[in-house]
Amino acid sequence: MKKGKVNFIISLLIGIILFIITLRYFGLESIKIIYHNINPLYFIIYFIISCFVFIVSSWRVQSVLRAYRKKIGLWKLIKQNIAGFAVAYVTPCVRLGGEPIKAYMMKKESGVDLKTGSSVMILDKFIEIVGTILFGLLGLAVLFLMPNIPNEAKITLIGVTIVGSIILYWVYYRTIKKQGSFSTLFILLKIYKLTKSNNFLKSIEDVEAKMHKFFMFNKKEFLISLSFYMLYMVVNIIEFKFLFLSFGVNLSVSEIIITIVVLGIVNFIPTPAALGFFEASQSGLFSLLKDSAGVGLAFSLIVRLRNVFFTIIGFSIISHFSAEQIINKEDKTCSNRKLKNS
Repeated sequence: MKKGKVNFIISLLIGIILFIITLRYFGLESIKIIYHNINPLYFIIYFIISCFVFIVSSWRVQSVLRAYRKKIGLWKLIKQNIAGFAVAYVTPCVRLGGEPIKAYMMKKESGVDLKTGSSVMILDKFIEIVGTILFGLLGLAVLFLMPNIPNEAKITLIGVTIVGSIILYWVYYRTIKKQGSFSTLFILLKIYKLTKSNNFLKSIEDVEAKMHKFFMFNKKEFLISLSFYMLYMVVNIIEFKFLFLSFGVNLSVSEIIITIVVLGIVNFIPTPAALGFFEASQSGLFSLLKDSAGVGLAFSLIVRLRNVFFTIIGFSIISHFSAEQIINKEDKTCSNRKLKNS
């Protein structure tokens, strides 16, 4: 068995064990909190805002596409974002994994070539991580004002923010200097040995060239995209505000910010759907914030249900998209045969 598969299985088993332990100790408390305090109106508002989150993300992608003189309708981008979310959710890292399917759908549905689509996806992810780090700095400031948060948590957040900033700066610097970051890693890690195509490195270099042009000549689009990410985070705060209100918990904005920051860090843990780590981290956080781990678990379970719902929709979109591609391919084959026969 390959090392990657072994690591995947180990991380998944750890996640399952964490999930079971958290559910065993705090599950009954969380169910009682939801059952006795559920407010359908607030929950419906939460769900509507959850849908709006995908619209804001699509606006961000549109602003990056504009730099490449490409235009895709909002509805198509929303579908592609949900499809990408579904794929990413079941991969080892929730934050990553859905970009290839989105780039492929862009090509097939909107005629955006794969190199441009890949550049757009990488830049969108870069902007997302920049926004996350900026939001993390805000969370760090909030964290230091909370005396009941242990120093270990503060040090962890500082470390994550510093490492993330260094990586982003390295990618940005090497891209604007035309030195390549992904192609450098491709060579250093000897990934070319794993690929069958000799043109793969050339494709990466073409993508980096497109990224270079974006950073050098499309600063306006970059700032607009970053603004959309900031809007996304504001919507995220409102979304979680109504979610907590839906089961009778009134959190301050600073407490919601900490909740989102912890969620963002956990999503980088290489476990499918952050299983177990999400529940355990939020239970631990709310045992500090509200002296009730059950509140954190209740929040985690509802968010997980929401994510599973959109994952099902995402894979339905992918299935429909795949079926359309097969039908279109068959139609083209039939048309070519008719032309040959005539």
